[in-house]
Amino acid sequence: MLFINVLYRKERLKGLFTWRPRIIQSQPLDITAMQSNTPTLHSLQDEAFPTKLFPDKTRNLWGATLNVGTFNFPPAVIYRRENNGSEGHWYGDNIFLAEAVGDVLNFSLRYRRPPAGEFWGKLTVNGSWDGLVGMLARGEADIVLANLFVANVKGRTKFQEYTFPHGQVETCFMVKKPSPLPRWQSVSLPYTLEVWLAVMGVILLAGPLLHTLAYSSVSRDGDKLACRSLPYLSLYTLAMHFRVSQTVLPLRTSLQVFVVFLWVHIIIVTVAYSANLTAFLTVERIPEGITSLKQLYDSKLFVYGIGGPFFADNMAESGNEYVRGLVSRFVPMPSSEIIYSHLMRGRGVHIDALNHLSYVKSLYTDSRGFSTLRIIQECFQPYSVAMGVQSHSPLKRNFNIVINWIFEAGLVSRWFEETLTLVKKYKREDSGSPSETEKSEVEDSSEETISLTMEHLQGLFVILCIGFATAAMFFIVEFFARKKYN
Repeated sequence: MLFINVLYRKERLKGLFTWRPRIIQSQPLDITAMQSNTPTLHSLQDEAFPTKLFPDKTRNLWGATLNVGTFNFPPAVIYRRENNGSEGHWYGDNIFLAEAVGDVLNFSLRYRRPPAGEFWGKLTVNGSWDGLVGMLARGEADIVLANLFVANVKGRTKFQEYTFPHGQVETCFMVKKPSPLPRWQSVSLPYTLEVWLAVMGVILLAGPLLHTLAYSSVSRDGDKLACRSLPYLSLYTLAMHFRVSQTVLPLRTSLQVFVVFLWVHIIIVTVAYSANLTAFLTVERIPEGITSLKQLYDSKLFVYGIGGPFFADNMAESGNEYVRGLVSRFVPMPSSEIIYSHLMRGRGVHIDALNHLSYVKSLYTDSRGFSTLRIIQECFQPYSVAMGVQSHSPLKRNFNIVINWIFEAGLVSRWFEETLTLVKKYKREDSGSPSETEKSEVEDSSEETISLTMEHLQGLFVILCIGFATAAMFFIVEFFARKKYN
């Protein structure tokens, strides 16, 4: 009987083929050999092997149980403990991926956590690794996963190899959202400073220009507007900007053109201001805050990260000088909850993968359902995400094939959306109040309100200039006509 060794199972040997001799009928029978049941070279012929002598042992693991090193790191890996106190279950897009690979290659999963506080792993003083890397090196885990970045920081690939990447994420920073601007400032926010200066310039110039045209247009036609003083006409144009109807109307063509175009300008300015003011009165205005790596570097804030010095080591290798300057301010923390308490005191920022930061941001909201955190717009480094396997692991080849199929089918993105749906569902079940969950899903639309700039209103001022130029042309015509008449 022929045996082969079996990988990842308690029984190390598996019967591959039972070898039995058979008699060749054309040869004379050897009675002695038949009685002793001993094959001879001349009377017996080996039976042909019905299978390969060296099969692919990782294409089908025959129901073996693989040890998976991981820890709670949402939304990639989430551990949910049941309310009745029974053993919980694992879910998340990384978990769904590992289970799908297990379905294809016929193995089951046994989840194991690294020791408390070790997380992905760091290099110790004696040259060994702790955390997930150490679990692979010591044979305590066959695969590891927890939003695992493909990186060879501190030479970890000597103890840990990576499968085919199943996604890519950026490394970003999250900071406390600045306090909203006072409500009394809302009356000035619909326009930017340059627009307000332009409007004030029109108010200051409209009165003197109207007075110049009116004074030069004095004639026998009895135009009452032409007899008014400069202060009166200045107040006249100012009242127009408050959309107050005027009883004194111009009779001269040049004055009529001037006033008509000025009214068009005023109506558009006031309507745009009123509409935008409504938005600023109903939506909370949040200052821009820190948006770039340079601003973060100048802020002198601490940088908090979960686990060991992984992010500090990667920042030290960055080509951005501001990112390298943040290394001295990096502080490792054991959990996102502790980091959040520091963030709300304004002490620092949280560095991690974008998908994890987005998840944490959705958890911490105020009484109205708006997040109290914001992610800085400028991120600094993308990473591929993969599973970790033991060095020279025989699993890697077939894992890569299956993961490539899954990635090309778009299942990873689908599992990510499914994870977020489950998170909302479990949160609703735990809180017992659907209204609170729905409230937390309200988007903070404060960033959608913007102050109108000269770029938005440049057409309005062009129309006003055209009106002034047209009024000036009519004034010139009237001037020469009156001179000829006189």
